[in-house]
Amino acid sequence: MNKYDTMIACNKKTSEEKINRAVTEIRQMLAEEEKVTVPKLVKRTGLSRGFFYKNETVRKEMDRALERQMGM
Repeated sequence: MNKYDTMIACNKKTSEEKINRAVTEIRQMLAEEEKVTVPKLVKRTGLSRGFFYKNETVRKEMDRALERQMGM
């Protein structure tokens, strides 16, 4: 494996870890019946605001959480 492939693999792993951290935190907030907001998520995860808006997987999870909270 060359340096480029190693770098790509490392970046992918880091990205997956961030996604998992964000999704886990969103689900935990739902379980605790805490309102899910981007500022709270930024504070609890250390990830950037843009990450929550730009990452498709995290954005979908956030939208689902917000829909569920509207029904509460």
